[in-house]
Amino acid sequence: MVSELTVILGDFFLTSRPRQAEAPPRLLALELLLARAACTRLPLGWRAWLAQQAASDDALHLAPAGVAARAWLAAPPGPHSFWFATPVHYLAGIDSVHLHPAGLLELASDEQAALAADFNALFGDSHWHLYALGRRELLLCGPHLDASAADPGNWAGRDPSGGAPRGPDAGALLRLGSEIEMWLHEHRINGPRQARSQLPITGLWLWGATSSAQPRVAARGELPALYGADLYAEGLWRLAGHGAAPLPEEFHALPAAAGARAIVLYPVLAADGLAQLQRLEQRWIAPALAALRVGRLRTLRLLAGERLYRLQRLRLAQLWRRGRPWWEALA
Repeated sequence: MVSELTVILGDFFLTSRPRQAEAPPRLLALELLLARAACTRLPLGWRAWLAQQAASDDALHLAPAGVAARAWLAAPPGPHSFWFATPVHYLAGIDSVHLHPAGLLELASDEQAALAADFNALFGDSHWHLYALGRRELLLCGPHLDASAADPGNWAGRDPSGGAPRGPDAGALLRLGSEIEMWLHEHRINGPRQARSQLPITGLWLWGATSSAQPRVAARGELPALYGADLYAEGLWRLAGHGAAPLPEEFHALPAAAGARAIVLYPVLAADGLAQLQRLEQRWIAPALAALRVGRLRTLRLLAGERLYRLQRLRLAQLWRRGRPWWEALA
């Protein structure tokens, strides 16, 4: 059986409490987990925590996009910098722009290939190159620039200006972003996307080039099994000589290897975001709590935003820890 389960909500950022009229349904299993678990702040986010579990001493000091480049590209050109390039959809109002709540877009493999080919044909003479790697993020390679945007998940549904590129060379990265937006305005893959009622691509969010270099706080042991898709997380495992498996449909579908540790990368920012959270509740959190109660699971962790929640069986008995609405507990 799986003895330790860690669920990472890599693109979950809840920055404000919903208004009462918009309050979503309660998620009682999730609320129980949040109420009973020991909570730890992760000032550098879940990727830094994951690096402590899996990164080699060399990779520990690389920026997330640099880890992905080293893991996925056979011979990266140089000198260079790398950024994650997330396809996004912006909503333009009369006097403002917002990142659509479901605006971090997952492209089909043929769409990614077409986007990368057209980008490289247009921008290749400027020493920029876009790689399609079959994940949500593409990988951008270019001249060395000291600039990077923030994780776009933190700005879904909001004014994206707070996550814009920062650093001494931010102006150059902003100009490239503006050129990309103009290029994408009538790009050939957007017509078919709209015909399928999918959001068109209006920009590429360039991020992940900032390193959160840190000392190792503990010796790295045997890697847990990794389930799900994320360019950075899979890159860490690839550099360690391992791979990731597809995300199972539910907790009970995890392999029943005795003593195994499992890390699950669970996406939240989907077009049906609330339904995705409800599936998390029903298929993962509730059955994992049941396994914890009877001793089939020793530890359950949840990483959301900048917090790590760690729950063990004894803490489930702390009945005085009453749950709050999940959006209040996570805000």
